[in-house]
Amino acid sequence: MPRRWNWLAWLGLGLGLLAVLAYFGGIILRVGPRAQVLRDTAVLHLALIGVALGVSAVAIRRALGRAATHRGRVLAPLLGVLNLAVAVFFILMLSRFSVVPPALKTPQVGQAAPAFSLTDDRGTPVQLADLRGQNVLLVFYRGHW
Repeated sequence: MPRRWNWLAWLGLGLGLLAVLAYFGGIILRVGPRAQVLRDTAVLHLALIGVALGVSAVAIRRALGRAATHRGRVLAPLLGVLNLAVAVFFILMLSRFSVVPPALKTPQVGQAAPAFSLTDDRGTPVQLADLRGQNVLLVFYRGHW
């Protein structure tokens, strides 16, 4: 009997890994500023993961539906479960890191800013109290990564 490879199972896992690696590779290579929708929503990556899971499901159905060797009946479901784990990991990563944690003890709009000191572009410390009576614009960016 000729040896049958579970090429669909391997293809499904490969597509799933490609989707995840392409997303994080795009962030590392700074593709995000040029294509913010891809970084912020990951629509194409999630679609590719959906295709990968569909291919894995077809591979599992074919492996269990035909008279295959014991190895073929085990390998396709194993690769499918691994592909599902990669997809769940990716979705959890997207949902966990897209939520900004609550800011505690923050000043409200119109409230006086707390006293603090920062260094200017020449390295000289500047205290907020030293600027009293002048127009001061404070801009805070709250990142969460």
